[in-house]
Order: sequence, then structure tokens, then C-alpha cells
Amino acid sequence: MSSTNEEVHARLDRLERDFRDLSSTLPRTGRRGDSAVSRISFSAWLQISGPTFAAMLFGFALLWNAQQATSAQVLDLGRAMGRLEGSIAGVERSIAGLERSIEVLNAPLERLSDSVERLAERVSGAGPS
Repeated sequence: MSSTNEEVHARLDRLERDFRDLSSTLPRTGRRGDSAVSRISFSAWLQISGPTFAAMLFGFALLWNAQQATSAQVLDLGRAMGRLEGSIAGVERSIAGLERSIEVLNAPLERLSDSVERLAERVSGAGPS
């Protein structure tokens, strides 16, 4: 890691030195709009600004990949939530069906309970004298 940092610092120092040398060799004129930057060649400009653009492109690629991964995760989460909601709706329908079945069974049980009470009254009324 330290050798990489040293290499970066060495390259940066070399670029600064090259830029100073370039700007000192260019003739200075008093005309407006005729700056040293406008007189440098494209290859020199690319050597100076290339690393910055490369870093920007690399950062953009990282952000783009992270955004795509996040979008995929959100879509998967949405699908999973949809499946879960469907399962919950199915369970709710099953519970409603069970409640209806219990209500249907309650009516005969109540009639049976009434019959047992009447029978108990007859048995206790007809007991030994």
C-alpha cells in the first residue's frame, strides 16, 4: 500500500514538474484570451487531466453497479413481499372457513345440550319415590 502511495506521489510530482516546464517554455504574450492552457496540445492536456477523468469514470462505474445491485435487491424484496401477502391472504381465507364451520357445528351442539338438559330433568323428575 505504501509503495502505491509513493508511486502516486511520484507521478503527481512529475506531472506538476512537467506542467511547470511546459508553462515556462511557452512564450508569454500580452494578448487577452491567449493563455498557456489554450496553447498546450491535446496529449499534454490528456496527460494532466487523464487521471482525474479515469478516477471519475471509476467512481461512476462503482456507483452505477451499486445502484443496479440495490435495484435488484428491491425488486427481489417486492416479489417476496407479494408472495408473503398472498400466503397471508390464503391463511385468512382458511381461518374464515374454519370460523364458518365452527358456527355451523355450534347450532347442533346447542340443540344437543338442550336435549340433554331436558332428559336430565325427566330423569330427575322420574326418580325413585
